[in-house]
Amino acid sequence: MTLINAFLFFLIALVYSSAGFGGGSMYLAVLSQTGIGDAAVRMGGLACNAVVTTTGTINFHLKKWIVWPEVLKLLAFSTPACIASSLLTFDATTYFIVLGCCLLPAGLITVLGHGKMVKNEDIIIHTKWWLYPISLAIGFISGITGIGGGVYLSPILHLTKWGSAKHIAATSSVYILVNSVAGIIVQFTKNGQPDLSSVLWFMLAVLAGGLIGSRLSSSLFSQKTVRILTGVIIIFASVKILARYL
Repeated sequence: MTLINAFLFFLIALVYSSAGFGGGSMYLAVLSQTGIGDAAVRMGGLACNAVVTTTGTINFHLKKWIVWPEVLKLLAFSTPACIASSLLTFDATTYFIVLGCCLLPAGLITVLGHGKMVKNEDIIIHTKWWLYPISLAIGFISGITGIGGGVYLSPILHLTKWGSAKHIAATSSVYILVNSVAGIIVQFTKNGQPDLSSVLWFMLAVLAGGLIGSRLSSSLFSQKTVRILTGVIIIFASVKILARYL
């Protein structure tokens, strides 16, 4: 069953990366249905997020789409909150209820899309002050659940016309990577070296799928189709989690 799920993760990463998505919430939604413990789900979600976004962050940096001063401002609020919430300890029931509650809006946001995207790639990026407490809240959610936060941050940046689609995609990639790595470090510090054997195959599958998918044409899969399918699956997983634990 583990190898079957790993192959599923490979396919998810292949499709998502070829369509320009990270798919972090999708990995977490699937992990929650595998029967592994809550600690492994959270660590697995963070690890898959980090694996998925590492290559993207490097590519965006090389192509100079990352506006580092503005990204670092957002991270200055999200990362400490992510670290603080990662230190919290929950029983399995509480964790999965919180996860289900966080995945549900993530799925709805994914289905509804990000609104009209800014096409002007020369837009001057300026982060409004009220985005900082929002970033803090997203970081807090990221640390508790293992959701990287991009699924929440990206649509907010699009709706506020913060930057072009490429700038926002680059920002989300860095945002997810840094918050995920912060969460992983806290988990190692708090619990010692965790048993990652239950999610190792998933991480390797995501890495392989992401590397292959990123080299495929983005026209191979419709972004709208992938987004809607993703959202529906995430919503289904969240409802199933809540129905089981509430």
